Amino acid sequence: MAAPHETTVDVTALDPLAALRSAAPSRLRRVAPVAAVAVAAGVVAIAAPSAFDVFSKAFVRAVHADPRWVVAGVAFELLSFAGYIALFWHVAGRANPRIGLRASAEVSLAGAAVTRLLPTAGFGGAALTWWSLRRAGQASREATRTLLTFLVLLYSVFLTALFVAAIVLTVSGEVPLALSVPAAAGSATALALALMFGAHHRRGGSHSFGAAVIAAIAVAGRPNARLLGAFAWWACDMLVLWAVFNAFGSPPAAGVLVLGYFLGQVANTIPLPGAASGGMVAIFLALGMPAAVVLPSILAYRAIAIWTPVPFGVTALAGLRRTVARWARDEGGETADAGRRAHPRRLRSTPGARPRGASCAAPRQLAL
Repeated sequence: MAAPHETTVDVTALDPLAALRSAAPSRLRRVAPVAAVAVAAGVVAIAAPSAFDVFSKAFVRAVHADPRWVVAGVAFELLSFAGYIALFWHVAGRANPRIGLRASAEVSLAGAAVTRLLPTAGFGGAALTWWSLRRAGQASREATRTLLTFLVLLYSVFLTALFVAAIVLTVSGEVPLALSVPAAAGSATALALALMFGAHHRRGGSHSFGAAVIAAIAVAGRPNARLLGAFAWWACDMLVLWAVFNAFGSPPAAGVLVLGYFLGQVANTIPLPGAASGGMVAIFLALGMPAAVVLPSILAYRAIAIWTPVPFGVTALAGLRRTVARWARDEGGETADAGRRAHPRRLRSTPGARPRGASCAAPRQLAL
């Protein structure tokens, strides 16, 4: 039987990892590892005989990689995350003054860590960001709008860069039209759809994405240096890829690098063999680069992108726990202050004091 004054504490209110584990579908957590092993086994069984020679050449090339370019790739990845943090700070800080530079870094790096380390099907970073905004005091709808506004700004740069690169390369004829024309058409369609959602919201619609598009346009309309973080996120990450190609001695032409990078990011969302790297490998092979160069370069790029932020992210998770606990204490203090202001005439019991208006015969109130 529970004690009369027993209280329960919702661990997910203060622990970001507990919140993510409770939010992730239990079936997904059970099925994802088994499915990954099954897919990997099938790919090996089918492709191993013909791929052995390619992988062996790629391995030999990887052993002789120039370490100076690998270090440069790590530096570019850190600069990329600095841009991400700056943009998130600008967007979330406008919506909530609690989200300063330190909190923005903790949320961004912790989100990167859980995306890479937890089996959350890629939604871990966004879920942690939304949870952090809620803990900072935003209502559910406000937190959703803030997160979507940030993502609209971030990916509008991606889509615009993909469209411009595809158009330039289509005109110059540097890459096959079968790749450049669909890239231009797809990015233009995505941008047009986003603007349509925004226009619908202006006419009285209530869709969260449309509201986020309008908010993103408003934020972009007021110049701020932190908006450059969106460009830094993509440009510096692409420079990581450029650095690792140089590490293996065969950098592609600028146009091939730009289109291959952006198309590869899109293709990585398709469940091709090779996990998150399969799509980008396929794109660069289609652009005419040799497999012995592409395979070690893309694998090195993925290794840098995955593992560089992890140590910082693990530290940021601990810091985020402390930050969320501080926010909770601040809210508790504000609630107590509000209660005292709502009852300004509450009297303090004093031994020997007689309540105002009471007779001398009235019994004394005892302070417990």
